[in-house]
Amino acid sequence: MKAQSDTNTNDLETLQNDFINAFFNHDKSAATKHVLGDDTLTAEQRLGIYSGSVHGILTQALGQTFPVCKSLVGDTFFDNMTKLFIDKYPPTTTVFAEYGNDLPLFLSTFDPVKDIPYFVDMARFEWARHAVYHNQNSQTIDFNKLAEVSEEQQALLSFKLSKTLHLIHSDFRIDDIWFAHQENSELKLEDIDLEKAVKLFIWKDEDTIKISLMSHTEEDSAYWDFLNVVSEETTLGDLAERFGEQLPEYLNQSIQSGWIRSFAIN
Repeated sequence: MKAQSDTNTNDLETLQNDFINAFFNHDKSAATKHVLGDDTLTAEQRLGIYSGSVHGILTQALGQTFPVCKSLVGDTFFDNMTKLFIDKYPPTTTVFAEYGNDLPLFLSTFDPVKDIPYFVDMARFEWARHAVYHNQNSQTIDFNKLAEVSEEQQALLSFKLSKTLHLIHSDFRIDDIWFAHQENSELKLEDIDLEKAVKLFIWKDEDTIKISLMSHTEEDSAYWDFLNVVSEETTLGDLAERFGEQLPEYLNQSIQSGWIRSFAIN
């Protein structure tokens, strides 16, 4: 029975890889043997239809996730661009909500969008909104347990940010650019001081996505920097060295606000 199970597993993996190569690597040679042809359509023609449907569905999903990016370059450009992206970054999950996180990375080396300097940051911004909306937080850890952590363990302790919080820094007013593209918005793109750096909180309050702009005061900037460092899973010892006497205040404020929800000892 075990040998039969291994064979079935290997067969399934081969089948999946053959179709992946056909859909995303443009190599239909192996996959055609899994598809029946008839007098109307050959196996390769049927496979081409399947491939077109897969790309079409993924392109439509990306357009819904990145609507402002699509508006900035137009439907035709966006669809052609995402076809290239899909081939380079095929989905690794069946959940549409989890597909598209690599688009900003792809765009960072995609020369045709270089003339829109804030395009990559807009993709990061739209993905952050999308991810925040679809993510759910795990239960908050009882932080009173920190009192039980030994000095040796503190050196290995790090904090975890809320899954419904994203931090974005941009050299451009991507928040205003995004708002200018919303229906019934009175904000016009030509009225925006585009080259103004921003530090943004994107977070979810129940089912509502909220965007908070950090002021440029030294205190707010330091708090944003603290959360950004925490997001890198920096140890408590390194946090103490960097933020000194302000660390207890930052930790307490972050925990009370729900930005930090748990900790781990690695």
